[in-house]
Amino acid sequence: MFVPKLPPNSGAAYLKFLPRTADDYATVSAAVVLTLDKNKKIISDARIALGSVGTTPIRATAAEAVLRGQPLKPEAFAEAGEKAKEAVDPVSDFRGSAGYKKEMAGVFVRRALERALANLRQQSRARPAAKVTKKATKKARKR
Repeated sequence: MFVPKLPPNSGAAYLKFLPRTADDYATVSAAVVLTLDKNKKIISDARIALGSVGTTPIRATAAEAVLRGQPLKPEAFAEAGEKAKEAVDPVSDFRGSAGYKKEMAGVFVRRALERALANLRQQSRARPAAKVTKKATKKARKR
């Protein structure tokens, strides 16, 4: 499997709701990649995938579309969560009813977007390691 490097100004998150049971299957899961413009104020792209809320994993393209071009506001994430609920078709099972899973899909999309943004901001605050030059290496050896 090949996982590409995140584009610049991007953050990612994966969340799953896993009740304490003997198995390790999520009731609902959401994966998000959020990309901002160069000023980090407008959403330039978003990718949203949901698991355990249909017979196969689901890409929430309508939710992605409502985010593109939006300013960073909690309302945009909430709207994307609502749109994501329209994309899912869960089945009721012992992990939860179809209605419960549909509602949780919206909640987890919103939370994953918030986490991806937090991860992006944390990466931005981290200082890149200083480049080691030949000159710096020679100075360090002389000491």
